[in-house]
This record gives sequence, C-alpha cells and structure tokens, in this order.
Amino acid sequence: MLGSSGGERRNAFAALERVMQSAGVGWTDIGDAIEHGGGKFTEDEMVELAQAARAEGVEAGVKIGAARASNGNGKGKGNGNGHLTLPRPAEMADFCQTRRGQLKDDKKREFIDEMVIATRRQMFVRYRLTPGRLGYLASIYIQIGGKT
Repeated sequence: MLGSSGGERRNAFAALERVMQSAGVGWTDIGDAIEHGGGKFTEDEMVELAQAARAEGVEAGVKIGAARASNGNGKGKGNGNGHLTLPRPAEMADFCQTRRGQLKDDKKREFIDEMVIATRRQMFVRYRLTPGRLGYLASIYIQIGGKT
C-alpha cells in the first residue's frame, strides 16, 4: 500500500509507523538493518512486521467502510448493523482476476494470481489464508469495484 497514492499511502504509512513504534523500532533501525544486512530483526520478523502493518491498515479501512455503510453516507446504503458483507475469498479472487487490467502494478496482479490458486486449494485442502492476506485481498476487491 505504500506504493499507492493519496490517502491509501498516508494510511499505510501511519499504520506502519504505529506498528514500528509498538515494536520499539525506528527508521534508523530499518536503515541499519538494510545497510548491515542484519540488525534487530531477522528477515522473517521483518516480513511479519510488514504483514502486521498491512493488516492494521486494512482493518482500519474496513472499520471506516463499515461506519460509512451503517450511518448513511448520503447514498442510502448500508445494512444498519455496522458490518460489511464480503463474498467468500474464492469469489473475491475470481472477481479480481477477471479485472486484472484495473490493477495498478505487477505485485497486485501476482498476488491475485496466487489468491486464485490458494482459494481453489482451500476448497479441497484444509488451507486458511492469513488475516493479512485475506485483508489485502478484500482491499483490492473493494478498490476495483467489488460490492460489499
């Protein structure tokens, strides 16, 4: 989401800084880790930190969307209970894949391709998407016009 523009980038950056602050990590630590190939966190821990920041940003976006849906955003829509209703992950992945041309970058297109495979596998094997990956899928789905 840091590669997005406008409000999405600001929200992602704010979420990243909140997670970094709660983990006791500053920008100097990030720079040192890159420069010295090590530092306070392993690569797996840094990936986990990035996923947590993304999930927090997506969660904030879902809460904003739920509030708009429940309090009447001037369009008369919303189910009144404060919850968004999303399709199953496989449906969201298929919707996004059929609209790949609307995705802004290769990373999102690759992610959607992975989600199509993962959600189909999920139907046959006990496979669960992580909350961060599911949230990112939902955010892409909503960005390109998926209905809640």
